[in-house]
Amino acid sequence: MPVLYVVATPIGNLGDMTPRAIETLKRVDLIAAEDTRVTRKLLSAFDIHTPITSCHEHNETEKAQAIVARMLAEGISVALTTDAGTPCISDPGSILVDLAIQNNIEVIAVPGANAIAAALSVSGFAPDEFTFYGFLPRQKNALQNKLSDMAKQSKIAVLYESPHRVIALLENVEAVLPNTVCSVSCDLSKKFELTLRGDVSEILTKLKANPKTDKGEYCLVLKWQDVSQEEAKEEASLEAMLFDCVLQGLSLRDGMEKLIGQGYRKNAVYAASLRVKELLKPL
Repeated sequence: MPVLYVVATPIGNLGDMTPRAIETLKRVDLIAAEDTRVTRKLLSAFDIHTPITSCHEHNETEKAQAIVARMLAEGISVALTTDAGTPCISDPGSILVDLAIQNNIEVIAVPGANAIAAALSVSGFAPDEFTFYGFLPRQKNALQNKLSDMAKQSKIAVLYESPHRVIALLENVEAVLPNTVCSVSCDLSKKFELTLRGDVSEILTKLKANPKTDKGEYCLVLKWQDVSQEEAKEEASLEAMLFDCVLQGLSLRDGMEKLIGQGYRKNAVYAASLRVKELLKPL
């Protein structure tokens, strides 16, 4: 009977390759890899000679169909891998897994290294409850709106970021949620592994002072403060400022534009304006 194995591979240190993962990659008939060049280096390190084919974000739909068709026709077993870590977690693989399930092919996890768990474990936080967001939007307005929503939905957020964008990401965190506490990990399990902990402004200062900040991939753990209380105070203050604008002869819309132009968050100004508008209605 065909089986699809979802095999985790090291995120940097080859010593984290599990014996079960090695045995599985040797035993299957085919390996579906995100990047065959990367996976061939891994296979060479462990003397694995299993045939390999590519299955990445640009060809996964077509490749998944071909791989599943072959599994059904020939009864072969396949191992799914990505360049590093666990497949399907902000990496390709979910299309192949879903198609295998639809065709009643058994899917088995071969667990191992995972940046999310590693970053959480060294954060110093108590992650009884957390939310994983992967990579966030790049456009500034979309990013800031997303951060605001995240802080309302979760106590602790885990996300990925590239080395070239990590400072910009944290600058936006500081702008939207300046009291955020962070644990920022880079090059987890590698020779120059680094984890910085502190509030967002402290982390930004350290990253900007580090000439190697733009090297290595980042996994960030963000712990929000009591956003609901902070926003309630902010919006109450914004209501007073909007009332003051109206008393000075400005329209409510002009007052909103004035506050937004001064740097206040658009969402918070809009929420405050709704309550002001309600209070200004004639009895």
